[in-house]
Amino acid sequence: MKIDTLQLHNFRKFEDYTFQFHPDFTVLIGDNASGKTSVLDALAVMLGTYIPKSQDGVAIGGIKKKDVRLRIFEKYDQVTIEQQKPTFLNAHGTLHEIDIEWTRKLGDRGKNARDLTQIGEDDLAAVSNGEDIGLPVLLYYGTGRLWDIHRKVKVGKPDSRTVGYRNCMDPKSDHYLFEKWFKQLELSAIQNNKKIRVLEAVRKATKICIPDAKHFYYDVANDTMMIVFEDEGYCLFDNLSDGYRNMVAMVADIAHRAARLNPHLSANAATESSGVVLIDEIDLHLHPQWQRRVVGDLQRAFPNIQFIATTHSPFILQSLDPGEVIDLSGINDESTISPNRKIAEPSPKEEYSSKSIEDITEDVMGVEVPQRSQRYQEMCSAAKEYYRLLQEAKDSDPQKKEELKRKLDELSTPFSDNQAYHAFLEMERVAAGMGKSKPERG
Repeated sequence: MKIDTLQLHNFRKFEDYTFQFHPDFTVLIGDNASGKTSVLDALAVMLGTYIPKSQDGVAIGGIKKKDVRLRIFEKYDQVTIEQQKPTFLNAHGTLHEIDIEWTRKLGDRGKNARDLTQIGEDDLAAVSNGEDIGLPVLLYYGTGRLWDIHRKVKVGKPDSRTVGYRNCMDPKSDHYLFEKWFKQLELSAIQNNKKIRVLEAVRKATKICIPDAKHFYYDVANDTMMIVFEDEGYCLFDNLSDGYRNMVAMVADIAHRAARLNPHLSANAATESSGVVLIDEIDLHLHPQWQRRVVGDLQRAFPNIQFIATTHSPFILQSLDPGEVIDLSGINDESTISPNRKIAEPSPKEEYSSKSIEDITEDVMGVEVPQRSQRYQEMCSAAKEYYRLLQEAKDSDPQKKEELKRKLDELSTPFSDNQAYHAFLEMERVAAGMGKSKPERG
């Protein structure tokens, strides 16, 4: 399954906007509140339309009242807030090599997406008949993801293949389904004294995406997940850093769901399964060195899955190919909103891999002078204004000079902890005959 385009009409901040996605990897960038997560939430609504409704525990969502775009009007000394309708989402994509288009409207329960829901029902019927039909991997990982292991993991009964969709569109991901499945198969491997091929799919994906990972397994004796590193040896999953734990769990979860949905692919489930995975803030908790490789690692581990992610990291951007970035900055400003339909597509010519981190941070993300700290820049600005006031004071009358002295005090006070900087400003001030200001009378 692939998503080619997504139209958002009166959905949250978007009046009418269409996004075109790269078939392999698309990264959305933009300021906070630019709408990156809203795009992922809209995609989750559209992808969730396919999922068989009879699967217990599947979180199927639609457009909610809170998703309707609001406009604020100030007229006749009153402020009013008005809902903008109709509100709908429209998507184009492919599933089972069939081109499909479907729409979701506020409160429609999927009745406007019959083409896609029919495919979902047909696939469910095929699974019920034991057919080896390929099911798409559909997942959404939000910023609330952080896998912790505290519960006792019980071995469950065999489930349907479609259990791989359980809570798949819930951005607050749960590791428990994966752990239960992994433990169950590890016990089966021990009992039957043979390798379980679908477990190898998870291990292969984990070793691709986790630096220096040598082995990944469920330690039945200690009832916990365990990972073995080349240099550091054995490590409990619980003891991994947030970055490692998030990455291990996410990669293992994708591979596990691919294996659950498509067991007929055996050890190749991760590499041969198709689907769409949404990741909000793909750089979450990752060291910059890891941020540079995470996109390539995910593509190698899951070459047939389309990833759509968001980021604030220049290291992520530096690792991308032309055509894999959509910049949302500014598209929701009131000054740019018009009745005309707008299209956001990845720029096929933008080359980031040859740019420095400083260039990306400044030119693409709009951070001025990223080589210097915010405090350093404030000190430079204060010094420039300080010198300007000293020049202005040369031709000023005594009353004006006192006013300028107070302004000089205000400029230098925030940086009094930097003795060298403060002393230098004071020397320049004394040399200009602009000593301390007189205290104001109460």
